[in-house]
Amino acid sequence: MNPAREGTKAAAWYRLTVAPGETQVVRVRLRSPSSSPGFGTEFDEVLATRRGEADEFYAEVIPVDVDDDARLVARQAFAGMIWGKQFYRYDVKRWLDGDPAQPPPPSQRRGGRNAGWLNVDARDILSMPDPWEYPWFAAWDMAFHTVALAHVDPAFAKYQLLVLCREWFQHPNGALPAYEWAFSDANPPVHAWAALHVWDIDGRRDNDFLGRLLPKLLMNFTWWVNRMDPEGNHLFSGGFLGLDNISAIDRSHLPAGGRLEQADGTSWMAFYSLTLLEMARILAEEDDRWTDIEVKFIEHFVLIVDAMHSQGLWDQEDGFFYDVFHASDGSTVPIKVRSIVGVLPLMGMVVLGPELLKTLETLQKRFAGFLGQDAPGAPEADHGRVVPVPDMDAVAVGVIPPREVRRVLARVFDESEFLSPHGLRALSKYHDDHPLWVDLAGMHVSVGYEPAESRTGMFGGNSNWRGPVWMPVNYLVLRNLQRYARSLGATAQIEYPTGSGRTQSLALCADDLRERLISLFLRGTDGRRPCNGWVAKLQDDPRWLDNIAFSEYFHGDNGAGLGASHQTGWTGLVADLICRPDPFAGRPWEL
Repeated sequence: MNPAREGTKAAAWYRLTVAPGETQVVRVRLRSPSSSPGFGTEFDEVLATRRGEADEFYAEVIPVDVDDDARLVARQAFAGMIWGKQFYRYDVKRWLDGDPAQPPPPSQRRGGRNAGWLNVDARDILSMPDPWEYPWFAAWDMAFHTVALAHVDPAFAKYQLLVLCREWFQHPNGALPAYEWAFSDANPPVHAWAALHVWDIDGRRDNDFLGRLLPKLLMNFTWWVNRMDPEGNHLFSGGFLGLDNISAIDRSHLPAGGRLEQADGTSWMAFYSLTLLEMARILAEEDDRWTDIEVKFIEHFVLIVDAMHSQGLWDQEDGFFYDVFHASDGSTVPIKVRSIVGVLPLMGMVVLGPELLKTLETLQKRFAGFLGQDAPGAPEADHGRVVPVPDMDAVAVGVIPPREVRRVLARVFDESEFLSPHGLRALSKYHDDHPLWVDLAGMHVSVGYEPAESRTGMFGGNSNWRGPVWMPVNYLVLRNLQRYARSLGATAQIEYPTGSGRTQSLALCADDLRERLISLFLRGTDGRRPCNGWVAKLQDDPRWLDNIAFSEYFHGDNGAGLGASHQTGWTGLVADLICRPDPFAGRPWEL
């Protein structure tokens, strides 16, 4: 690149003529100058040594009982995670001010993208969603990345969560930057959840990591309360929240004067409360000063649960949660889309054990009264939100009333609705024959089941949450079902799949869902990998059939990979599903 043939940047240019069906190999080696050419037998020996080291490393990372095909999937998922590391440089102030001794930038830049984030001065190695198509950080993607990365590089995984909370990323008001093109967008608050799983994978010993992160997440929680609860009624919005075109409308750009109460926005905050509660519980074991934070978050969780029911997000007749649109004239319209928005409240379920209950009851605060809602004569709308767990000194609490969980799961586990052969669809297949039509402030909108690419132009038409299987939300629902099932024990029995007439434990239902997700990438009895769709070369050619692409999302009926083809970032969670089948076995009430 430098005519003087000096410097640190160079490019190798190979011109090859490759005949049809032919393979050619290029050998490249980065090494110090030497009189030895560095190729030949020496090259082969070094490569064989490195392969042996990799085999030895993954033999410890991947459990011995994992079969060869699943082991291949896990190794390629981990490799994709490592490949996604990239240097990221973004100095907002310098971008706005321009370079010294150069013409000043246009004045409109001062009011442009990220202009309110003068604190951001990033120069870090970050995990990218997809280094091919999405080579920039995305906050909620990154949280999922860390769960897979923790198996192979826990220090880097922890750094990813910590760095977004450092002063050169986190806004002074507590907000976390969403992604490069719009720092101020709201991403689902999943960092506390990710930190707990990273802590678990790394041996459940680095409490200093949790203690360092929790104060910053308290700032972020406060930002959500101050900025995303405009009415002060414990109902939260936040725009599309990463789910893009799942709704009938663009949830970030509503009709004039309209307001949207989001079932998932509020569910995310209930979930955030529970994960911060768990972080505080872990830290309180060594320092009881964190006990006050425990109480704060269970109390806040109660406020959110109360609000979701009193403000009409729960539809008692349907047994499901929906977004509710408030028009400027004061009228309200529930947007009855059976989508993952109504399934995500399953994340807000928890069984509280005896130690925490003792602390809460001693204080005689709001939660103590909340426990009494199941007493005889309690209002029907409240009845069932807190129930004792049979044969345990514990209670089940949920955004979804515990007595109503079966109604929601009946839809989730119905193969004609959410349950596909390869995971949960983002939108119920019910809408294939019953598309939703709704009038919002004179605007006629509709939603129908679309298992592959979306037909709507919303968000540029480049995203689809109207039918396909998405790994991150599947993972969240699955892990929470496992936690809930382990807490309830054998008492949690449910029909699975819905309509089959077969009843089994919720733990076994969750395990089957895990196997469906993993099956996206495994060779089936027909020799095909569902993720490769009907591309013959990928399915049959021996040079391609074991090279697995971890797509952005997957066809809701047949599992074919769609969207970005190398979004190993969050789809790489499959490696954790393979290596850590059930992190809650033997540990109820935790995580």
